[in-house]
Amino acid sequence: MFEIIPAIDILDGKCVRLEQGKFEAKTVYFKDPVEAALKWEKEGAKRLHVVDLDGARTGISKNFPIIEKIAAAVKIPIQLGGGVRRMDQIEKAIGKGIDRVILGTSAIYNPNLLENVCKKFGSRIIVAIDAKENKVAARGWRKVSSKDVIAFAKEAVDFGVKRFVYTDIAKDGMLLGPNIEGIKNFASQVKAAVIASGGISSAEDIEKLKTLKVEGCIVGKAIYSGKIKLAEIL
Repeated sequence: MFEIIPAIDILDGKCVRLEQGKFEAKTVYFKDPVEAALKWEKEGAKRLHVVDLDGARTGISKNFPIIEKIAAAVKIPIQLGGGVRRMDQIEKAIGKGIDRVILGTSAIYNPNLLENVCKKFGSRIIVAIDAKENKVAARGWRKVSSKDVIAFAKEAVDFGVKRFVYTDIAKDGMLLGPNIEGIKNFASQVKAAVIASGGISSAEDIEKLKTLKVEGCIVGKAIYSGKIKLAEIL
C-alpha cells in the first residue's frame, strides 16, 4: 500500500514551507500547526511527517510542546524529525506518543547512537537521507558532509536501519517534480524501505513514484499551496 504523507514543518511555532531548505525563503501557512494536522487528518491522511526546523537548525527543540499538542490532537501516527540527536530526546518523543523518530545529523556523526537506537526501537527509527549532488547534507541542510548517499545508507542498514526518507534538496519546495532517477537509483541499491520526498507537485508525480521501489511519499508545498488536493490523491 503506497502511503501519501502530509508534511508539517514547524519554525518559530508556526507551520511553514521552505524552498530548498532555505530558512530565509519561508512561507507561513498556519500560525497553529495543530490546525494543519487536524486538516490533513480530516482529509484522509493516515500518517503525518512533522519536522522541527528550529531543532534541525540549532539542535535545540523549542517546538516540542506544539508537537506534543499535535500528537494529542490527532488519532493517526506521527513521524518526527528535526534536531533529534540524543537517546533521551528519542525516548521522550516515543514516550509522548510519536510513532517513528527520524534521525539526520546524528545518524551521520554519531554511529554509536544510531546502532543503539536501532537495537532499542527497531523499525521505529528512520534515517533521513538529504541528498545534495550525491552527498548527504546535515544540520538543517546547511552543511554538506563528505559521505556518499548510497555508501552512507548501506552503512546505516548494517547498523539496523529499516527505513529511509530520501529527499533531493534541490527539488524540495520548488514544485518542479521529484528527482525520479535519483530516487530510483537509491531505492534499487539500498535494502530497506524508502519514502520519497522533495518536489512533488502533481498527481502524475505520485503515479511515477508508485512505479518505483518506494513505500510512499511526503507531500508538502503542493498541498499547502492548493496545487494538489490531498483528498483527491489518497
